[in-house]
Amino acid sequence: MGFLLCNCAENQPSQSFKNPLLPDGQDPWVVQDGEMYHYCYSRGGKVMLRSTSDITKLKDAEEKVIWQPEEGKAYSKELWAPELHKLDGRWYVYVAADDGRNENHRMYVLKSQTESVDSPFELQGKITDSTDKWAIDGTVFLHEDQYYFIWSGWEGDVNEAQNLYIAMMDSPTSISSERVLISKPEYDWEKRGSEEGLPTINEGPEILQKDGHVFLTYSASGSWSDFYCLGALELTGDDPMLASSWIKLDQPIFESNENTTSPGHASFVTVNGKDCILYHAAKSKGAGWDRYVKLQSFEWLNGTPIFGEPLKDSVETNIFTP
Repeated sequence: MGFLLCNCAENQPSQSFKNPLLPDGQDPWVVQDGEMYHYCYSRGGKVMLRSTSDITKLKDAEEKVIWQPEEGKAYSKELWAPELHKLDGRWYVYVAADDGRNENHRMYVLKSQTESVDSPFELQGKITDSTDKWAIDGTVFLHEDQYYFIWSGWEGDVNEAQNLYIAMMDSPTSISSERVLISKPEYDWEKRGSEEGLPTINEGPEILQKDGHVFLTYSASGSWSDFYCLGALELTGDDPMLASSWIKLDQPIFESNENTTSPGHASFVTVNGKDCILYHAAKSKGAGWDRYVKLQSFEWLNGTPIFGEPLKDSVETNIFTP
């Protein structure tokens, strides 16, 4: 295939910090490259980047625009959940965008001009399978020297349910197979908040792997509700393109408590030897899409990630101490 994901390094952050990590934000994507953490996000119709060697100081990192779409294009509006990946020595951003109509959301790819993440990014085009259906929240997954694209999409052209799909890639900008459905909302906890004709939700897929164990975390329940949470699939078969290779856990792996409402759409980093989860949450009950970003460590038990419960805000935590 010839393109590689970035190698992750362990850094030395501040000894303690307080949540929230960022006072505003959604769909937090952080990727590690050497000693740096790169936080890629959208704001004001632009794709943004902050870089820091101390993730606990992310809110103080310089903010810069890495891409702003032209006006009047199919990808000019509603930029959602950009992800930054280093593949084959270049940086790529996968971002959902549309023309101002949600039903026209598709996934698009940006590419850096040079090997530096600080170089300008250029639009490479849309990334889709032959169905070219509604798509958001795309991510890249490497398994046994083959790369896959995973995203949240509609089966048809009606906003009834968001499912998770996977397809093979033959380059960082191209899908080379038909899509395969690997998850759809089926449990009651995946359908909460979707009454009165609102769509059911599986979105925000992210790969989490360690010591040969592979999980696909995702967000479920209405994103606008107080029930948004994280679920997970475990890859138990040899072929990710077979739906039977993915086994869904029958309970949420991370959900609301008295401290935090609607945790979801996570990414994962290693900080000072500790596995950590970054996630967005509603700022209060009933806040809907008014969100902020939180950070905490988690453990593994018998090859399964154990996230525990969301931490309370404004409490000094030193989870990164060796």
